Amino acid sequence: MTIDRRWPKGIYVRELPSVGGKIYSQVVASSGSRRIDVAGTLPFDENQELVGEGDMRVQTQTVLEHIGRSLAEFGATPSDVVRTKTYVTDMEAYLAEGVPEWVAFWDGEPPTSTTVEVTALADPRALVEIEAYAEVN
Repeated sequence: MTIDRRWPKGIYVRELPSVGGKIYSQVVASSGSRRIDVAGTLPFDENQELVGEGDMRVQTQTVLEHIGRSLAEFGATPSDVVRTKTYVTDMEAYLAEGVPEWVAFWDGEPPTSTTVEVTALADPRALVEIEAYAEVN
């Protein structure tokens, strides 16, 4: 299986002062693979208790750890993820506190990504929810 991540010429590359380098890939193509979809993941522990109430950094970190475990269930890793969709209740807090966690999680191989601000998530205390889509052999 191959995953090709690109940033085409003539299209902006999203960067933030708080994070060095590219935040996400503009376009990803994969071939010879099987798809894994990770449902929208919230910052709860295994007992369904919210982790990091009011703390965007901790909630983002928790969600990404859960996504890593979900991927591992099928033998996948973060580098196999080709797309994410992120929903946040406070874009400013996410850009300042969540994005650095998000960038670190992908270890230089970011997927394509869409992030939107919403008025609420499934639990009103949750600040972030992330879906992930991976391609593996």
